[in-house]
Amino acid sequence: MVFSLKKIHDLRVDNDLSQKAMSKILNISEDVYSNQENGRSNMSIDTAIKFANYFNVSLDYLFGISNNKVFKSNVKYDALFTGSKLKELRLSKNLSQEQMACLLNIPQRTYSSYEHGERAIPLEFLFNFACTFNVSLDYLTGRKKY
Repeated sequence: MVFSLKKIHDLRVDNDLSQKAMSKILNISEDVYSNQENGRSNMSIDTAIKFANYFNVSLDYLFGISNNKVFKSNVKYDALFTGSKLKELRLSKNLSQEQMACLLNIPQRTYSSYEHGERAIPLEFLFNFACTFNVSLDYLTGRKKY
């Protein structure tokens, strides 16, 4: 992954939670959580949002886009909402799906499926999108309105 998972580890440890306890909170297996926290597998956007909601921090803080830590939200991940935000930003830049896909170095059909909520959006893609277009991960996921 392009971003660091250190803050995820540090928040868990600073709150005296084991990986086992954290995996129960996130409703995933301990092995899956361990692999995600250690960067051996990718964390889903859904899991990242649950984690951020639990600790009342922004996604932007977790992944180094912002230093603003405190953030309260109980929003659950909605692929259709995030897809609509991708489309909204693409149209605001007067770009076609093909141009956007080229810019982000992914197939056009893959980008289209993200925009239409047909496929889970990988966290790494959303992170790259946020950095490329200078927008908040929390905004893209509906955790923040602006």
